[in-house]
Amino acid sequence: MQKALPIGNDQFRIVREKDYYYIDKTLLIKEFLELRDTASLITRPRRFGKTLNMTMLREFFDITRDSREIFKGLAIMDTKYASLINTKPVIYFSFKDCSGKTQDELKVRLSKEILKEYQRYAVIFESGSQDKRDVYVRIFYNNLEKLISCSMSFAELSAYVEELIRVVHDHYGAAPILLIDEYDQPVLSSYENGYRKELGDFFSSFYGSALKGNEYMDQALLTGIQRVAKESIFSKLNNISIYTVIDECYSDKFGITKREAEKLLCDFGMELSAVVKEKYDGYRFGRYDIYNPWSLLCYIRKGRTENFWVNTSTNYLVKEAVKKADERFRREFDELIEKKTVRVGINLETSFIELQDNYSLWGLLVNAGYVTVEDVEDESFMKVRIPNEEVCAEFRKILA
Repeated sequence: MQKALPIGNDQFRIVREKDYYYIDKTLLIKEFLELRDTASLITRPRRFGKTLNMTMLREFFDITRDSREIFKGLAIMDTKYASLINTKPVIYFSFKDCSGKTQDELKVRLSKEILKEYQRYAVIFESGSQDKRDVYVRIFYNNLEKLISCSMSFAELSAYVEELIRVVHDHYGAAPILLIDEYDQPVLSSYENGYRKELGDFFSSFYGSALKGNEYMDQALLTGIQRVAKESIFSKLNNISIYTVIDECYSDKFGITKREAEKLLCDFGMELSAVVKEKYDGYRFGRYDIYNPWSLLCYIRKGRTENFWVNTSTNYLVKEAVKKADERFRREFDELIEKKTVRVGINLETSFIELQDNYSLWGLLVNAGYVTVEDVEDESFMKVRIPNEEVCAEFRKILA
């Protein structure tokens, strides 16, 4: 009997407990531990398994959970790191739904996401021996009240993550792991709705205070589509380790490799045909050829090839960028539409939001999955191409 496909379900515990089909990516945990980055960011396109991997990390480390059963039989349990399961405090945020047409709407969504972790730890503290006379405990409960009523300012909200890390550290006597999924969605929303400049100082303080030089944090991992800029709103994050689609680290942990695609299709009585390959293959992460996981799963369910990849979260930014691009970019872009490989200047050191030129625009298209890197000449010039027919169709919609 075939297992159900986890289409639309990106929560690791649910996928495992309900016995959905799962491609084992748990060696990401081993890589995360061995790299020992204090703070790191992995950039990947939407729908390439970021949330599933982040919830997998949460389930493995979280000291408040019992996860041995859901990791049973997976690769990480055959390593020396199996003994670390459920041994560390974890603070987890998902900002993928944190957007708003106004600043106030964005603040409400951010505060609700942060409130979830505050409420979870409030229950833990109440059942323990937390000393409410402690200054940071009092700060924690004061923050909790303001999050419930959403009566805090942006300036106050910017310190809430750092203060949560401190009180969790003191409670367990151990530094927590911080996980932030889709960290850049609030920034993209502020840009799209015209108030990014007003929130520049907030974003800088919000991410910077939690991640830079925080002695109470063990490791932090962020995911998103864009690389953190070294200037402007992200100036305090210049200590972060970045892993983009051209890096070897984590290169086979997001998306589906050719070997995984062959097994997946075989398990459902299908084959990796030339038509499927042309439609959904073509991404290059590090040294691996990668298939779009969302599209491949949808293809198996539907039994026919369609354009399943919908990247609405970044369509606005890509459309605006292409619209404003100069003649040189348009010429190179036309070559891509004609399915040629082109040599372009790429800046992967900053986000397009912060520095709007052709170099950062190509960087945006690479990280967002609209183009893929065929060859890296040096840190400034790379050969790129449209990965497959599905993405080419998405480009045509953007142009239309």
